[in-house]
Amino acid sequence: MLAAARLAFCEAGFDHVGVREIAARAETDAAIVIRLFGSKEALFQEVANSAFDLEAAFHVAPELLGQTIASFLLAPQKEIAAPDEFDAFRFLLRSATSPMAAPILSASLHANFVTPLARQLGHGEAEGKAVLITACVLGLATMRFALHSPSLQDDRAQTLRRSFAAAIQACVDS
Repeated sequence: MLAAARLAFCEAGFDHVGVREIAARAETDAAIVIRLFGSKEALFQEVANSAFDLEAAFHVAPELLGQTIASFLLAPQKEIAAPDEFDAFRFLLRSATSPMAAPILSASLHANFVTPLARQLGHGEAEGKAVLITACVLGLATMRFALHSPSLQDDRAQTLRRSFAAAIQACVDS
């Protein structure tokens, strides 16, 4: 059921997916989904909690954080999730404008990405720096994957990797 919900929310967003659709994808009854999760919101929360758990991907020495994040975001697109696979960014984008989903997304993103990143930074204005880094990550992801900026597509993206890595690293080191 969770796998079916992950894909449904990723494809259509919170407001455009119902429990019946998720249940049908999972080849079960909607009543079972409600019995297990309580509500569509609770199911969405469960998906959100796992969607932004990227701590392991970025758990590197602080001096490598900029390069690690840049390499992840500017990887050739063939290495990015296929349209029929779950993608945390698409999941976020499809539901961010929903009045019901936005607070869930925000809380989950902070709990599972911003706060662990701040702990990893562990000095000075760690929380503020983690928020800035997250904003840079989301901004670059939006430009590349949602708006398809020509300057950020494959060949051209590789030439910008060093600059983006340096910008993130400057935030880490300051």
